[in-house]
Amino acid sequence: MIYEGDFLKNVIDKLIEEGFTVYAPVKVGDYHVFKRVSKSEEADFNYINTKLSPKEIILPENEILIKYGEWIEEVPISNEKTAVVGIRACDARALKLMDRVFLEDIVDPYYKARRDNLLLIGYACDKAGDYCFCQSFGINPRGSCDVDIFVTKLDGKSFVDLVSEKGKEIAQKFELKEPVDEDVKAKEKDLDFVKSVNTEKLINRMKEAFESEYWKEVARNCISCGTCTYLCPTCYCFDIYDEGEHKGVRLRAWDSCQFPLHTLESSSHNPRPEKWQRLRNRFYDKFYAMVIRKGEIYCVGCGRCIESCPVGIDIAEVITGVK
Repeated sequence: MIYEGDFLKNVIDKLIEEGFTVYAPVKVGDYHVFKRVSKSEEADFNYINTKLSPKEIILPENEILIKYGEWIEEVPISNEKTAVVGIRACDARALKLMDRVFLEDIVDPYYKARRDNLLLIGYACDKAGDYCFCQSFGINPRGSCDVDIFVTKLDGKSFVDLVSEKGKEIAQKFELKEPVDEDVKAKEKDLDFVKSVNTEKLINRMKEAFESEYWKEVARNCISCGTCTYLCPTCYCFDIYDEGEHKGVRLRAWDSCQFPLHTLESSSHNPRPEKWQRLRNRFYDKFYAMVIRKGEIYCVGCGRCIESCPVGIDIAEVITGVK
């Protein structure tokens, strides 16, 4: 469908009017992040990718699970209507992968409540960033079925793909018309990617390379800072701890497999005491263990970890280099 105007900006105002809490890309200094906006003018869609993924909107970095006193006094589960406007295809796919962790087998009620009340409006990429490689995993940056509405900007107009019933319900509030052939052709565009990952026979290559000295070489400069995991849209490790002895809160907080304390046991034994073992674990979780468990690679090629790694470790080069 075609919308004469900037659909992304106008849908923000409409959703706020409808009572949604809306998150959109906002420019902060020289980068963009998803922040809550109170009006469409605060959003800036002139970006390739945000510094942080919108994962935190449904899996907060720090989250109160219960408030307790003598007994459990409150279980604060959020049911507010939330929308993410301008999410890229890679981040939308990441949320689908997160769903499989938190909604299959044992269902996480906190995550589920946020996900059930979440509206996703995707935004097509006009160019690939220097660190992007989503195409290696079959993700189409110009279209996505992982959102409710997908928007492509076309010379002052917006091509609006209605993906879900939830998206169609929102779209009814706008005047949309059927596209003509010229609109469809203008929407189609091939992007040039600098990076790619060799996924050929990857599961076998990873299986064979587990004991390889290769991982020590990859980890030579690693400083175990955890930047890669905190920026990753598909990392989901967390810690749980209590604040307060007789009265307080139980918190869930993001954790990182790159930290030495992550696997430290109460016996003082640590099964991954060396940094190369921890770094190897990150790659094997995404490209081997989750393929075995869920049948999917848990990387979406957003490139954030490459761009921000202080010592230049490149996940695309590392995986391609596995022999």
